[in-house]
Amino acid sequence: MNWMQESANRNALDYGIGMADLAKHGIGWMLMRFRLTLQKYPAYGDTVRIMTFPTRMEKYFIYRDFRLLSEVGEVLALAASTWVTFNLERRVMVALPDFIRQLQPPVVENPLPPLPLKPGFAPPDVAPETTTRTIGWFDLDINQHTNNVSYVQALIESMPETHLRTSQLADLDLFFKAESHLNEPLQVQTWLDAQTGLHRLIHADDAREVLLAQSVWEKNPIFTP
Repeated sequence: MNWMQESANRNALDYGIGMADLAKHGIGWMLMRFRLTLQKYPAYGDTVRIMTFPTRMEKYFIYRDFRLLSEVGEVLALAASTWVTFNLERRVMVALPDFIRQLQPPVVENPLPPLPLKPGFAPPDVAPETTTRTIGWFDLDINQHTNNVSYVQALIESMPETHLRTSQLADLDLFFKAESHLNEPLQVQTWLDAQTGLHRLIHADDAREVLLAQSVWEKNPIFTP
C-alpha cells in the first residue's frame, strides 16, 4: 500500500494534480475506499512494478486502479480506490474542482469496477477483541493526519499471533470515515471468524468511527508447525 500511495502521488504529479498543486487551492487528497486483492506474494529479492491510473471522475469522487506486476508481467495484486478532495482549513469534503474534473483518464483494458460508496459489511452485534493505539509522529502524512497505511498496520497487529503466523492476507476492503491526529488514542476492534476478519477503528474518547474494514485470509504456505 505504501508503494501504491507513492505511485499514485507520482501519477498525480504527471497530471498536475499532486498534493502541492492542490494545496495552492486550499484542498488536499483523501482516500475514502480501497480494496486490495493479493493473487501471489512476491518473494524476497524479486523485482516488482506498480502500475496506476485514474479510471473515471464524478462530481465528488475520482477512481483509481493499481496493478502490482512481477518482472515478467504476471499480475500479483490488484487494487481499486476512491478518492475525494477536502478543504485543508475546514477539514470537510468538497467537490472536485474543475481543473481536476476536466482531465481525461487514460483508456486502459479491464479497469476494475468502481467500489460501492458504502461497503457491504458491518461489525456484528457481539463484543469484539480490542486493543488501543495512540497516533504517533511517524503515523502522520503531509496533511498532518494519520496515514492510511498506519491504520492497516494497526488492524493487522491487533490480530492474534497464531493467526498471523499461520495465515496470509488475501483480500482487504477498507472504508475510511474520519481523520485522526497526533497523540489521539484509537481503539482497534476485531471480530475474527475462521478466515474472515471484521475490523473497526474508533476514537477512544468519543467512539467516532475512523475506519471499517474486512480482511480475508488464506493458509500461509510456508507455515511449519
